[in-house]
Amino acid sequence: MSVLTRKHPVSDTSGLRGQAVHAVHQVGPLAQQVAHQAKPLARTAGNSIRHGADGAMSWATPKVDAARHWAAPQLEQSAHAISDSLAPMISSALISAAHKIDVEPKKSKGRRQALMVGAMMLTAAGGAAAVIATRRMHSADGLPA
Repeated sequence: MSVLTRKHPVSDTSGLRGQAVHAVHQVGPLAQQVAHQAKPLARTAGNSIRHGADGAMSWATPKVDAARHWAAPQLEQSAHAISDSLAPMISSALISAAHKIDVEPKKSKGRRQALMVGAMMLTAAGGAAAVIATRRMHSADGLPA
């Protein structure tokens, strides 16, 4: 052994290396024997797992189907309740929001001016008709116009 390290020198063929070689020679056949015994156990375990999974599936399927059978009408009832109560409220809220944000169209000035001109012409025509009617009444009475 070296003074500076605690490692054994490579050339040291004393007890440790020999013991390791002897252990490998003893464990080798034992490992082969265990491997030969493990193969059928592994096959059996695979089959057991497959059968267990099939059993779990056959046990769980009716329970899952029952849960689905119960949940379907619940979902449908919830959908009807939402469409009957909540949907109209949402719809009316959206409609009122649309009315609040909508900008009223501005009336065109040309149309307003045309109405004003028409009203003025109608007033003038009415006034002229009144003047003419008054003159005729005065002339029929023999009064000077």
